[in-house]
Amino acid sequence: MKIGKYSGLIFLIVAITIICVLTASCGTPAAGEAAEQASTPEREESGITEEELEQLEEAIAEEEADTTDYSSVSVGAEMYGYMPSFLCTDADNYVKIEVTNTSDFTWRAEGENKVRVGYHYYGQDVDFVEYDKTARSSLPENLEPGESATIEVLINDIQNPGTYVVQIDLVLEGHYWFSSKDVPMIEGRVFFSPCLDGQ
Repeated sequence: MKIGKYSGLIFLIVAITIICVLTASCGTPAAGEAAEQASTPEREESGITEEELEQLEEAIAEEEADTTDYSSVSVGAEMYGYMPSFLCTDADNYVKIEVTNTSDFTWRAEGENKVRVGYHYYGQDVDFVEYDKTARSSLPENLEPGESATIEVLINDIQNPGTYVVQIDLVLEGHYWFSSKDVPMIEGRVFFSPCLDGQ
């Protein structure tokens, strides 16, 4: 979520705050209660609700500078699940896994420096390979160190029948795959074939 999207709302809130402060400083009777009561109609007239203010606060928090040095953090993860022996070439496949953040930084689900789940594949009896450009699956929410989540990993890039080694891996987008930091992957040999009727 970008602050630019809410720049008009931020300006309006700042303007209302300045008006309330000036009114209180000019000796308006019952400054505390009156200022609060006076600001309520203005908020309603301008269309600002408490929920929108909360969303604005969340947007600002999300946009705070991420000062994490990802080149020097401790990277760790535990992944549990298994790779099916058969998947489809002509449909979306989902493999359920559980991940636990054993790193020393928060895994972000959105924005820059987010952590997602991807995979690599290597053809065993066919000549098809892809390491980086496969589908990504998002975390359901930010994961603090020690927290876990269940994820349905989308596998839909293998369209040629055959036997492949498929490796599920975590990726810190824009930086590195977790396996490059010695984090074990979920790996298995999978036979891919058409599944839909008429194939």
